[in-house]
Amino acid sequence: MAPSNMVSVLEKCLVAPPPNTVQEKSVPLTFFDLPFLHCPLIHHIFFCNYSHSTSHFTSEVIPKLKDSLSLTLKHYFPLAGHLMVPCDSSKPKIYYTDGDSVSLAIMESNQDFSYLTSNIARNCDEFYPLVPKLPPSVSQPSGTILAPLLAVQVTLFPSTGISVGFTFQRVPADGSSFHGFIRSWAEILKCGNDEALIASETLPHYDRSLINDPNALESIFWNQIRKKKFEGAQPLYAPANNVRATFIMHQSDVQRLKKMVSEKCPKLSHVTTFTVTCAYIWTCMIKSRKASGEEIKENDLEHFMFGADCRSLMVPPVPPNYFGNCLVYCIITEKTTQLMQEEEGFFIASKLMGEAIRDKLHDNKKDGFLNGAEKWVTEFEGLNPERLVGVAGSPKFAVYDMDFGWGKPEKSEVVSIDASGSISLNECRDFKGDLEVGLSFPKIKMEAFATIFANGLIAAKNAYF
Repeated sequence: MAPSNMVSVLEKCLVAPPPNTVQEKSVPLTFFDLPFLHCPLIHHIFFCNYSHSTSHFTSEVIPKLKDSLSLTLKHYFPLAGHLMVPCDSSKPKIYYTDGDSVSLAIMESNQDFSYLTSNIARNCDEFYPLVPKLPPSVSQPSGTILAPLLAVQVTLFPSTGISVGFTFQRVPADGSSFHGFIRSWAEILKCGNDEALIASETLPHYDRSLINDPNALESIFWNQIRKKKFEGAQPLYAPANNVRATFIMHQSDVQRLKKMVSEKCPKLSHVTTFTVTCAYIWTCMIKSRKASGEEIKENDLEHFMFGADCRSLMVPPVPPNYFGNCLVYCIITEKTTQLMQEEEGFFIASKLMGEAIRDKLHDNKKDGFLNGAEKWVTEFEGLNPERLVGVAGSPKFAVYDMDFGWGKPEKSEVVSIDASGSISLNECRDFKGDLEVGLSFPKIKMEAFATIFANGLIAAKNAYF
């Protein structure tokens, strides 16, 4: 792990919604939420430029951070509450009572801000001091567990920058909802009030009756999930000596890959930026394993999983500002040896992804995207985690459009991919239409990936210049 002297404490406090603004409330978990009960924590850091001194930060920024976070939590009260997990067979729920709060750590770092915000391979350990620690769960005398849902850490790099880090339980919200919270906090911090947020009509909806469950998935999932003991927040355990790097998929690269797939698979209807980008990254990852010396067996299987927002697919449709989980998942499986083929592996992956999206989201009629959903939990548990790649983030979240008052972020890093094996995916900061892909590997594997990634795009450019 990184040396602890990289950061020092300026202040630690608890931030609650303003007194008497939110009554005691509980929010039930839907069948979209329950599968994430045992999910690892998510860690996300935003880096922003900031050219002022520590004294300026202490006097001008810290009070605004606390006040704006408090005001934001008035609208996003579940994040200040707890996940309540009873000791009996009762279903968990999110519970908030007046005075519940979020842990806020305000730190100062002597690390190299420019190094941390670059795209080159950087030691993963150097990011962990910037990740907030979620307070431990508390067991009540009844045996019920109360688990905090969110922790925040703001770290100053004097005269250089600020990082805003989040650690959160995955149960209460999907990426769309959580980024809505971050965007709201950024806006309130910048404006000094919540008037624009209220006027925008994007305040979160918590009405769980919006989620219809005609197939009784909630009961099915709970009967499967409750067999495993709830352990609460677990520390971030990542492989030692990993590095993280960011790779840019330029719009011109994506267009060439699309053209290649369309010519090779003319009947494939769903050839999108997402499908060709993920297919290309996935196959480069698989090839880099062999190139870095990993053993590849004949019958090894690879898995790729991604979620799609299904608010608009629900009957009736769920509003975009519904706060909770509302994702449908696609899981693709193929033999390693098939995906390792030079060009053919990329075409196979693109075809599998395009067909999965078509079948799941576009060819189904009323509630058809939930066909087979009762197998989600057991299907996921049956996958080999060492051969599973997921996607964290989405270009639709527009992370570089956020502004905490210091301009758009310099860099966004999803630190939890170090342990999950996922890739992070978001829009590029400086060039519209380009994509940033974040990866975390051992150094030798990252070097192999970088070579395979670059050579493949050069070959595509030479063929489709």
